[in-house]
This record gives sequence, C-alpha cells and structure tokens, in this order.
Amino acid sequence: FYILMWKLANSRVHLHVFFPRESSCACFRSFSPRKMVVGEILIAYVVIVSIKILLSDGLGGLAKSIVRRFRDLPGIDSLIGFVIKREAQSFLRQIESSSPHPKTETSIKIPEKGVSNDALLDQLKSFKANQLDLSEGQVFAYVYTIGTSHYKAMEDAYLEYTDETSDDMPGHDSLCREYLRAFMHENALNPIVFPALRRFETETVAMAADMLHGDGNVVGSLTSGGTESILMAIKTYRDRARDLFPHIKSPEMVAPITIHPAFEKAAHYFDVKMIHVPLDSDFKPNMEKYRQAITPQTILLLGSAPQYCHGVVDPIEAIGKLAEERGIPFHVDACFGGFMLPWVEKLGYPVPKFDFRVPAVSSISADVHKYGYGLKGASLVLYRTADIRKYQLFTYSEWPGGLFGSPGMTGTRPGGNIAASWAALKSMGQDGYLELAKRLMDVTGILRDGIRGIPGLAVLGSPHMTAFAIASTDPNLDILVLADAMEEKGWKMERQQLPNSLHCTIMPHHIKVAGKLVEDLRRSTESVRGKKAKAGTAAVYGMVAKIPDKAIVDTFVKQFLSDVYSCK
Repeated sequence: FYILMWKLANSRVHLHVFFPRESSCACFRSFSPRKMVVGEILIAYVVIVSIKILLSDGLGGLAKSIVRRFRDLPGIDSLIGFVIKREAQSFLRQIESSSPHPKTETSIKIPEKGVSNDALLDQLKSFKANQLDLSEGQVFAYVYTIGTSHYKAMEDAYLEYTDETSDDMPGHDSLCREYLRAFMHENALNPIVFPALRRFETETVAMAADMLHGDGNVVGSLTSGGTESILMAIKTYRDRARDLFPHIKSPEMVAPITIHPAFEKAAHYFDVKMIHVPLDSDFKPNMEKYRQAITPQTILLLGSAPQYCHGVVDPIEAIGKLAEERGIPFHVDACFGGFMLPWVEKLGYPVPKFDFRVPAVSSISADVHKYGYGLKGASLVLYRTADIRKYQLFTYSEWPGGLFGSPGMTGTRPGGNIAASWAALKSMGQDGYLELAKRLMDVTGILRDGIRGIPGLAVLGSPHMTAFAIASTDPNLDILVLADAMEEKGWKMERQQLPNSLHCTIMPHHIKVAGKLVEDLRRSTESVRGKKAKAGTAAVYGMVAKIPDKAIVDTFVKQFLSDVYSCK
C-alpha cells in the first residue's frame, strides 16, 4: 500500500484511472494537483481495503462493512433506528391483532382490592382456552413433556416442594399453584408462541413499576430470582459503558460493604471491579468515603433498600446526588424490600425514598418470591427507560436455526413461575399487601422490643422493615454460641460476621411463634453466658475470624460446597 501511495505521488496518473475520463474531468478540473493526488490516494485505499475484505470475508462481508461505514455518517444511525422501531412496532401490532388474547395493559396497577380466587380461576380458564393445545402436536420446539402419568408425577413432585406463604392464606397459595400448574410446561423463550406468558410478564412489570413510583416509560423483565436480576443489571451497565464510554477499559462499580454477594458474583462474571465503602456506626455507608471511591473508571453506583444484613435502607437520596453530580447510573437493590417497603411507608412508618421518586435511580431489582408472595423463583429487574434496558437484551441473527433473542441469562424460561407471579399480585391486591405488612411490622416490633429487654442482647442499627440483626453487648456472651444453643431448640439461625450477629427476617409463619422465639432467646442467653465455642458452627466462625487471608476461607467454602453436592 505504501509503495502504491509513493507511486501515485510521483506519477502523472489521474482520477480517470478509476472513472471514465469524460465523467471525471469536468468534476475534478478545479482541483489542484496536490488535491488530486490526495484524492487518488484515498480512492486507492478504499479499493485496496474493499478487495481485502472481499477476499477474506466474501461479498457478504464487504456489504456488511459498507453498511457499517454508512451508519457512521451523521444522522444515519438515528434514522435507521427510527425505521427499525417503526417496523418492530408494526410487526407487534400484526401479532396482537391475530391473537385471541386481549391486548396487554401497560399502565396497569396492583388492584386496590385483591381479585377473588373465583374470578382469577375463571381468567385462567380463558387464558388456557386461547392458548395452543400442546397435545395436538402443532408445536415443534420449546416443550418436550407430554400429558401422561409421568407428566402428572412431575407436577405433583414440584408442587410438593413449593413453599407456602402462611397457614392463614391457603386461598392465595392454592391460586398461585393452580396458575403454576397450568403453565408449568410452557416456555417463555418465545413470547409469540405463548402470548399469555408475555401478557403475564409485561403486566407484572407494569404493576411493580407503579408500586415503585415509576412512570409509563419504565420497562423490565421477570427473572428466575434476585441473583439473575442483579446479574442482568451489571451486564446492562457494563455493556452500556462499552458502547458509550469505550475509553473505560477497567470498569468499576461502587457499593457499601453490605451489598448482596450476588453483586460480587456479577463483578466476577462480567469483569467489573467492585469498590467497597465502609459503614458508619448506624450501619449506613460513610458518604465521604463513598464519594472518594468514585473514579473516572466508575460505571455504576449501588445501594440497597434495605441491605439484608441489618434491615437498614442505604441513603439512596444521598447516593443519588452523587450519581447526578457525576452523571453515573444508579441501581437500587430492592430484591429484599421492594415488595415490603412501599406498604410499610403507606402504614406510616418512616421509610426513606428509595425508588423511582429519586431522579438519579436508573434501575431497581425486586423479588416477587419474597414479600411479593409469589412462587420461587421469580424476581424483577426494572429500568427507568428502554434506552437502558436495551443493553440487557441478547440477540444473534446469524444462527442457521433462526433469529435468536433473549431478555435474560436463561434461554428456556418456565412459564409457571411467570403466571404465578401475575396471579400473586392480582390476588393480594394493595389491601392484602397492606394488611400483611401491618401484621408483620407489629410482630417485628414485638420481637425487637423483646430482644432489647434481654440483658446482653441488642438490635443493630435502626431497621426500616421486617428484618433485623441481633448482637451481643456482653463480652461474656458469644452470640455464635447462642446461635448453636437456639439450634438445639429447633430454630435455624442465620449467622453473620463483621460484627458477629444473628439475622432475622420476619415472615408470615413467624406471627404465631413470636412469643416462643423471645422466650427461647431469653433462656438460651442465660444458659450460654460465659461459655466459649468448642464445636459446631460457632467454632467454625471463630476459626474464620482468625484467618487473615480470606482466600483460604474461600477455598474452605468451595471444598465444603463440593462435598455437599457430591453423590456419596
């Protein structure tokens, strides 16, 4: 190429080499010899590059390269985007017009009063009547099970191990199970084949968005659980940074040390460095340290509502101000409290703003299978706009098997959980969520007061909802030894560290045992005061605390998991 440029610069060859003399002379007669040489060099470069692409990638590769260069011209990419959006919406309207299902409601809210089981079961019959009958053999993908005794046995086994919300909510649980059973074998991988699943998902997203004070622009996806919601959020912002800020080669995200480990998993999977912020004595992140942790490599800020460890909502508005100042997206992890805090606030308890009312919040994750009282696994990831959500989606258009697109980590997406999530929100209604939130907050208050009345025990921080952590204030009382004593009484305690404490999430089944829990804590506290850990979990946590290199602890946990999940 350089030899060719040298020859062009030192020859009398003109543009008629590439164009007929008569058509080119008039066009280029006004150009100086220097400009003519530059033009010849550029054209030679284009021809050589085109020939190289043609030889290596064929005609298709050359066409692709030309289109990509064309899209780099000012305004062209926006024009193409407009046309694509128009055509996609037109295609969707064609599909909806031919579907027997009613059009999806995008501005739907959780009903003020829960819909009766009879009404929802009638709707279920209508959904199924308008759905493809898989037994007729007209579907050639997505579903491999058949309606035999084997089919029934799988349903029974699955439902046998599906958790129940509460003994006094049998109607809600049975309804969710009926929806799960009805769509258990259907696959949301293709929303066109199973339009009812598409409706369930989009309406569940819309109801949750309204609950979290989002407007009509909020979009999202149902996922298999909180971890997938979190993975999708981090993948979204990593890809967004790659697109908009390609100069960032080592992306970072900033979060309080109490952020859920699923974010650490996402950081590991997607190669985004996690920067941790320490806590103040109130178990909220130190905001000056948070500010200092932000660098030119930061692509995302994180906060929890609430953080799981102590039930405390992070200072979302303060983090939001940092996000606005720096122009950085801000994700709120409300997997734990997304379906509890809105109702706790409506009951009059002090709850800091944590949702889309905070202008800087660009996305929220919230689990339906926690306080949304849906069936496992079901979670939501919501984005303020579709412009953000587009980075979550994965597509591949060159597979011989057809065009492929997926909104989340999974390909196959079990329809039963999606259907049950929609049914859960409809069945509970705002009145149901409020009533259960009140009962749980009442019990939480009784438990916290009872624990504070036990000498040597304390509740850490000022929890905002139905979760708290118990710690020891007595140097002669080892909280982990207390946990082992409670295990002997049949309680399954959740141990925490930094500082050592016991986590309690209060759920409907705790309502009837609150008094016994406080009494057993009182008796166990007195029985273990002054005792040291000699065996059991307390000894393991004591050993872990003394190991300075936590990589050794990680290796131990991996070995333990390997043994737990081995067939022996």
